Amino acid sequence: MLRSWTYTPIWISCLVLAFGGGVSAQESRLSDTLLPATTQGFLAISNVDALSEHWHKTQLGHLMDDPMMEPFSKDLHRQFEERWSAIHERLGLTLDDMRSIPGGDAGIGLIAPKPGDAILAIVVDVTGKLQEAQELLKKASENQLQRGAKRHEVKFKDSPDPIIQFDLPEQAALQEAAPSTLKGSAKSEAAKVEAAKKTTTAGTAPAAQEKPARKAFYCLTGNLLVVTDNLEIMQGILERAANSRKDSLANDKAYQAVSSRCKADAPEGMPQIRWFLRPVGYAEAVRAATPPEDRRKGKSILEIMRTQGVSVIEGVGGFVDFWAEDREMVHRTAVYAPGTREKAMKILVLPNEKEYAPQPWAPREIATYVTFYIDVLNAFNNVDSLVDEFLGQGEQGTWREILLGLEKDPNGPQINIEKELVQHLGHRVSMLTDYQLPITTSSERLLFTIDTSDPKAVMAGLEKFHKDSPTFKRREIDGQVIWESVEDETPEPEAPVISVPSFGEEAVVNPQPPQEKDEDEESAPRLMPHMAMTVWKDHLIIASHIDFLLKVIRPEGQLQPLASDADYQLVHSEIENMTPSERCAQAFSRTDEAYRPTYELIRQNKMPESDSMFARLLNAVFGEGKKGSTRQQKIDGSQLPEYPMVRQYLGPAGFQATTEKDGWFLKGFTLSKKAEEEKK
Repeated sequence: MLRSWTYTPIWISCLVLAFGGGVSAQESRLSDTLLPATTQGFLAISNVDALSEHWHKTQLGHLMDDPMMEPFSKDLHRQFEERWSAIHERLGLTLDDMRSIPGGDAGIGLIAPKPGDAILAIVVDVTGKLQEAQELLKKASENQLQRGAKRHEVKFKDSPDPIIQFDLPEQAALQEAAPSTLKGSAKSEAAKVEAAKKTTTAGTAPAAQEKPARKAFYCLTGNLLVVTDNLEIMQGILERAANSRKDSLANDKAYQAVSSRCKADAPEGMPQIRWFLRPVGYAEAVRAATPPEDRRKGKSILEIMRTQGVSVIEGVGGFVDFWAEDREMVHRTAVYAPGTREKAMKILVLPNEKEYAPQPWAPREIATYVTFYIDVLNAFNNVDSLVDEFLGQGEQGTWREILLGLEKDPNGPQINIEKELVQHLGHRVSMLTDYQLPITTSSERLLFTIDTSDPKAVMAGLEKFHKDSPTFKRREIDGQVIWESVEDETPEPEAPVISVPSFGEEAVVNPQPPQEKDEDEESAPRLMPHMAMTVWKDHLIIASHIDFLLKVIRPEGQLQPLASDADYQLVHSEIENMTPSERCAQAFSRTDEAYRPTYELIRQNKMPESDSMFARLLNAVFGEGKKGSTRQQKIDGSQLPEYPMVRQYLGPAGFQATTEKDGWFLKGFTLSKKAEEEKK
């Protein structure tokens, strides 16, 4: 979270580009009052026209309106159409269809009345757009019939207008006719239809017969359009619209807690974008909606969430507004976690503190600076279940066995990690990011610092831990001892061992004799393969590259501290004016610098190959489910303009987070470049 927050404007920008503009509503029907309380994921635009108007006032809006960005905008929209294809497949609506009909509140929900369910529902207030909604239904009906669907009408007591039901052709038949080279094209659609017709004529294969029948339901009644793939959900929505049933998402305890917390901080009025999800429930529904053959290999994220106590987080959600409160964008996020924390969730003890000024040695020439407080010793003492899950494949005791090996193994460092290292660390952790020119896949730089109560003891612990390590080399520069990661040249052991990692290296419990590694294991990269670390000025410093570490501890020329930088002071002043005044984390980003490595790699069509943590996150999410697999870049960046043309639109950003009784609250913002220059 602390790294990806700087990309929030990018994600939201994509959302606006996808939906475009509309006409303001006379009176909006709120979709959260119509969707059921079993909704696991929810996104709503309160007024598409107002959102579009505010978006186009922002500098990011001006950037995306610039003719030089037109190829990128079109390609981005194409990507959203492809991402939307699963919804199109189930409900028969494209993104372009959805752009034309919202007159008021428009929401989409992923619903799971019981485990294993994954039901989609779209609820749109079409006030002032009734004719467009009718034309949309006519078009959708024609498309479904062309695809081989059968049309029925279902009468329902709470709706004067009928529910239109389509029995859809078998999914297997549609997929067989859709070669990957044609996917998403008109030719592909025609092939699918032809296959569906053949399936209807020739009969269905036994495997396909076992799958539940696919259906889509539409209802346009009054100024309300509802589209879903489940009749009971449709009927429930119509009942709530007519009788104000209490079993709605808006009346759900977790949703109310999240929404109320955000409202308490926000000005009066409806936010432009509202969102909500239940982490475990949402993950379950997404997995249920994914065909088994398309699910990621290995242990799923859902399984890990279940075993690590993530269910204590009952809801996460927030508000997003553009061109609001004298800022380019303001976002608020509430995490509702009222229960007793167990397993890995015990790690998240984030105390509120008062000191957030950058350390005097933090240089001005960095892209982002994040600082937060965490009980390090508590985190260390509760990390065992997480390590057991990832390194021990769920086998309990893996972490303790590793620690015991480090302390007792005669061939190891014989160090008690807790007593000789961890207990001497403080609570404040800071992260700095930078990059190296020219921009390449390995340009990004990261540096973490942790306060220490006894720097000599921590340095002694590092010496003891690394002195015989084959993966770290001791260097001394101007009297400063630095440990730098190197390639391990030690031959493979011939006997069963516990492989004990150095910092940054994956640990593996290996109770069996070593066996030949498979391709996935060979290609899995370490998190920071060029890591360097030292203890300096009462801080343990861990950097992704030694050059960034030296930039901080051995600056060339006179140091210009971050605290004196005009951009930082502007963001810090905005944060100081926020409520609440207490915080557990604070961040600053010079977005025109933070976005540069990502932008340049997109231009080079090399983003998936990047060593950056952000690129690895994208590979983990959008890759093929194999360790070390690299996804294909979907956006053609070759036509993007030079970065100096873009950076003039990017202003500074920041956020603060607060630990509260039942969770956390985060508020962030982006300032306009113009406002930044005026205040300077």
